Amino acid sequence: MGGETGTLDVGGWLMTLVRNWWVILILVVLGAVAGGVATLVSPTEYTATSAVYIGQTTDANGNSMAGLNSNARAATQLLASDAVLSEAAEVVGDGVTASSLARNTTVEVPTSIARTNTSAVNIVTVAVTDENKERAAEASNALATILVEKLSESVDEKIAVLEEELASGKKALAESMARSRAAQEALDALGRKSGEVDKAAAAPYLAIVQASASEQQAYASANQKTELLLLTARQVEQPRILHDAKEPSAPSGPNLALNVAAGALAGLVVGILLAFVRQRVSRRG
Repeated sequence: MGGETGTLDVGGWLMTLVRNWWVILILVVLGAVAGGVATLVSPTEYTATSAVYIGQTTDANGNSMAGLNSNARAATQLLASDAVLSEAAEVVGDGVTASSLARNTTVEVPTSIARTNTSAVNIVTVAVTDENKERAAEASNALATILVEKLSESVDEKIAVLEEELASGKKALAESMARSRAAQEALDALGRKSGEVDKAAAAPYLAIVQASASEQQAYASANQKTELLLLTARQVEQPRILHDAKEPSAPSGPNLALNVAAGALAGLVVGILLAFVRQRVSRRG
């Protein structure tokens, strides 16, 4: 008997729903109508999206390493900070505030899928929703621009150092080549005067030519490495906007079909609960 008491009475439940089908139907219809009305009275919204490549930090050999520019989550948190939101709101103006931007901005990090693993890529998308399509695009672009500026500070410093190092290396290479040419010209002059080169007189110039050759090889190698690091910093480490947000051609919301479906579903749930409540009340009566 105890086991029968604990058995689910599925048949009874179905009969309850069948007896109260009209209650459920009415609530489903009311929910759908409510969803449709809510959609019609809600203001039209537009969503504009920009994309930012946040960069990839590299070491002294140009190899990828962990860093701020490699962390998409850090970029997401930076975009959510009051400082960035306030700065973007000031750029956009037109009544936009940091709090309204925070409510209407969605930052997403695309993922790349390799075999069974998913990993974040160094790209973030910044989507801003607004009743004004132009303002939505301006806000998205303002946030993207500020993010790039914030992330570029350390990379710009690195690029400046590498440019200075490369300029110094090229200057040293040019000076070494000039010394080598001068020594070679002196050797040629000695040969023209006597018909043959005096080894004792030519020794200092030969030493300069040989030393300059070694210097030039070292300078050329160092400059080549610096150029590669500079190229890596500019092409790989440097954050940049992949594409600007454009004024959307179509509204992003509200979604009539989705809201009607959500309203109908809510009505269905309420209707089922009400059916069981009516059944319990009738039994007690």
